[in-house]
Order: sequence, then structure tokens, then C-alpha cells
Amino acid sequence: MRVFIGESVKIIPEIYSSHQIVDNTYPVEKVGKKTNKIIHRFASSIRIKNRPLVIDFSKLPAHQLKKDEYHPLNWGKTVVEKLSEKIGKENIGFLSVSYNISYHEDFLPNLASQIVMETGLKVDSFPEEIPYYGCASAIFSIKSAVEYCKRHNKAAIVFSFDQCSKIGKVIYDPSNPYFKKTVKSYLLFSDGGVGLIVLPESLIDKYEGKLIEIRDIQLGYHPGKKIKTEHGLFILDSNIKEAVPPIVSEKVIKPVLSRNNVTVSDIEEWALHQGGFTILEKFKEKEILGLTDRQIERSRELFENYGNMSSPSCLLVLDSFIHENKEKKGKKGMIVGFGAGYYMGAVFYQWV
Repeated sequence: MRVFIGESVKIIPEIYSSHQIVDNTYPVEKVGKKTNKIIHRFASSIRIKNRPLVIDFSKLPAHQLKKDEYHPLNWGKTVVEKLSEKIGKENIGFLSVSYNISYHEDFLPNLASQIVMETGLKVDSFPEEIPYYGCASAIFSIKSAVEYCKRHNKAAIVFSFDQCSKIGKVIYDPSNPYFKKTVKSYLLFSDGGVGLIVLPESLIDKYEGKLIEIRDIQLGYHPGKKIKTEHGLFILDSNIKEAVPPIVSEKVIKPVLSRNNVTVSDIEEWALHQGGFTILEKFKEKEILGLTDRQIERSRELFENYGNMSSPSCLLVLDSFIHENKEKKGKKGMIVGFGAGYYMGAVFYQWV
């Protein structure tokens, strides 16, 4: 049975410039002028202009939402309501939710279940929640949604989000051994979400115009700990750019290309997880994948404008392709997510 992505919706909270974030998170009165200046320089070197965040900076060091509408349950409800407008809730039988960091605290019943009950979805398969699969979790949700559509001949919703501003505690003391490590994570990650409606061929008449056919999916895992939390603090190893891209290429991207008899150059749209400029650059190396500047351009652009959104980051890139006003028929694409664990996944698609 053929399975398609019908449409997408993104959730973007308030956007701040990187330098606004530095002054709100590491104000001069807390860290001193010299340290504040150093962090500003570091923020410039990361090359992120803006980041969407849900946090109330005035409450730091406590982590609180700035607005009730930013709560993950409200995000989930918004996604379901928007994605069910065309197809009707009666035709949607499954929901998969994935994330790593969340302000959601009343976790029983789980978030996926609460979204189902709050929106009145009539699911006929248990709602799925996939936490802590790193920046690949959205691919695992897509895999579950595709399998559901094939078994039940009904539609499914994928909702992937992250609220990375809730990570750990802010350290103000530059002499603390974790100070530099936590500064990097606070300047890199952002908050937001993306939802997809996944549907079998029998329901595509509900959608006019462009559709994406999901042609193949490959999931993978390779044990590694260069991305981790330690003592409740988020830590990124400086060598992650050397370790992860080659593994992702060999375990999930190249097998999909080979199975479908396509080459790197055949893929016009690369919805690559925008983990950072240096990581994206590694995928240009011939021995890793050999992507061109043009093929990684969209991921670089969104990293610059939104930062690393973690779980939904690859879907954010996909969403940008979906909402282009261009002729798409026949074009091929790849969604690639990878992160802590290391969990990873790739989805090969074609516009129809």
C-alpha cells in the first residue's frame, strides 16, 4: 500500500536574536562584563542569528513557560486541529508524539494520550509517545505512522517537538568545570514543533495539489555518548562532528539510496537535521556522502534562523520544502535525523 504525507504544520514560539538570549541568560550583573562579552563572541561564532524559545527569562534560574499556549499539550492540540481540518478526525486513527525535552510535568496519562482525549481523536491504535531518541525521534514516529496506515487504511498524525530551553540549570560561575560545556548547549538549541498528516492512497482525494509519497525508511542505532546529559546538564562533545556523520551515512542514508537505485545527485531536497554548520559541512566530504553546497543550503539556512530544534529539526526543513510555491512532481527527497544514543533514521520520498 502506498503512503503519503499530505501536509505539515509548524509551531514556532517567540523568536529572539542570539545576542538578546546571551544578555537574558548570562546578564552582566550575574557573570560580569568580561564573561558576558566572551559569550557574545562565542554566540557569533556559532552563526545562529535567531532562536525561538518558550522560556520566561525573567524567572531564571527557574525554568518556566512564558505563555500557557506554549505548553506541549496546547501545541499538540493545535497540531491535531489544524491537520484534521481537511481529512476529518473520523479518518485519523493514530497519533505518534516524539520529543527529548518538555515542560510537560503532569505525565500520567502520557502526553500523547492527553492530546487524544483533549482533541476527541477516535484512535483505533494506542497513541504512541517516543521520548529521548535524540534528534532522530521524528523519523521513528514517521515509521510508526506509515506502518499504521498500511495496516488500517486510515490516516495518522506525527507530532515532533522539543523545548530545549528547559535543559538543566544555568551556571554563572566561569570557574565551574561545566560552565563552558553548558554555555554551548544554551546557545545552540531552540524550541518548536512540527506536525505531519500521513495517509494511505485511499484518502489522498481529500488533498488537492502536491503530495509526498514515502518510498522507503531506514532506522539505525550505534552506541555512542558524545551527546548526553550529565548531572542534569546537557553536554556536547567537541568531536561529535567527526564521529556522527560517517555513521549516519553508512547505516541509514547509503542503504536507502542503494535499495532504491538512486544516487546522491538524484536527491534534490535534503531535509537534514541542522545540528550545526560544522556537522552539515562533514556531509559534503566525498568519503562521507559528497553533498553539494546547494543540497545542504536549506538546512544551513534554517539553522542560522532557528538554531538546532532537536527532534523536529529535520521536519522543520521538510516543512519549508512543503510550503514552497513550486512545481514539485517527480522530485526526490530525503529526511535525515540523528542524535543522542546514537539513534538515526532516513526517509526517502518523491513528490507525486
